[in-house]
Amino acid sequence: MIARAKSRSPARRGLTVVELVIAVGLLALLMLSVFGVMRGFIDVWNKSEVRRARVEEASAVAELLASDLMQLDGGPRGDLLAEWVAFDTNGDSATDAFWPRLILVRHASVADLARVQLRSGEATPDQGLIEVAWVLVPAFKGSSEPDRRSEGLVLRGERIVPPRAAPGAVALPGAPLSYFDEKFFAANGQPVPGALDEVSSGILWFGLQFATQTTSLEGGWKLGDRLAHAATSWDAWRKQRPDAGLHVWNEPGAGMPKAKSRALLPRRVRLELEFERPREAQRRTRLSETLPMEGNTMLVEDPERLPKSVGAFVKLDGEWLRIAGANGRTISVQRAMRGTRAANHERGSRLHFGETYVREIPIRLSQEDWDL
Repeated sequence: MIARAKSRSPARRGLTVVELVIAVGLLALLMLSVFGVMRGFIDVWNKSEVRRARVEEASAVAELLASDLMQLDGGPRGDLLAEWVAFDTNGDSATDAFWPRLILVRHASVADLARVQLRSGEATPDQGLIEVAWVLVPAFKGSSEPDRRSEGLVLRGERIVPPRAAPGAVALPGAPLSYFDEKFFAANGQPVPGALDEVSSGILWFGLQFATQTTSLEGGWKLGDRLAHAATSWDAWRKQRPDAGLHVWNEPGAGMPKAKSRALLPRRVRLELEFERPREAQRRTRLSETLPMEGNTMLVEDPERLPKSVGAFVKLDGEWLRIAGANGRTISVQRAMRGTRAANHERGSRLHFGETYVREIPIRLSQEDWDL
């Protein structure tokens, strides 16, 4: 009976070679799909992390500058100087880059004064004011690292404002120079070595606009020479300190009155920041052919590594360009944007761009009763 029952049980049957091949193929397709989804997820995560780091850095710089500007002193000892400075980044003795410089006098808390005094060893005067300098300089000058010619460094320093010197008094030897002193900056635009601290690197654009008493912001910020336009430089005492012959953006805003007994302050300040992280810079495309100064089309190695939107800005060395259109690897551009000058760019030059971060800063102590 047992033997008969065994004979009626179905025989065990394994996978055929064809079935095994099909199963392996299906498994491979499934694994490829899973890996593809994971790779896409990782790419999105990496891009999000890079963007988050970029936004955090821009936000931190903007917040620090906003804190300085919102505590500006508008009294007889106050001051605000914003100007554009020329630099030679490739060592050929010709100007090829412009960066802004911002120097101000602001109110200081007890903690601020203690911090500055601890670092500098200066005596703390009674007026509770400090000078602050925001200076942008090229990240590299020379020819061994041409990819860094577009990059700038953000420097910041602070020092206690000393009491007014008596008429005819001579500064003590070794006394720190004021940031407003012309001797604080060398002919090449660099500050006194070691006097300022680095705040951030990888900066591509640091734009400043100032709303005067007559600036109209209803339709947005507009630059120009009319009363309703915003200014691109500032001189709180109207001493003609920004060199208008060096850059057109150093010209004073239209309708600016003469300074009397108090420093003239803007109503609002618009700050534009654009950063590029090192990982991003390494993935940027390059020129396939030389771009002459008068050219309005450029040939790039990989157009997929450029901003997708028409009107986006890209930077070549010290020059900003705006993308006007694309046809494969041929890119139509508008030259000399953002106050820069058109220049010749060698084959292999890397294009740079980031994401613009904008912050508008109201100046609470601005004078609303300017005598225009």
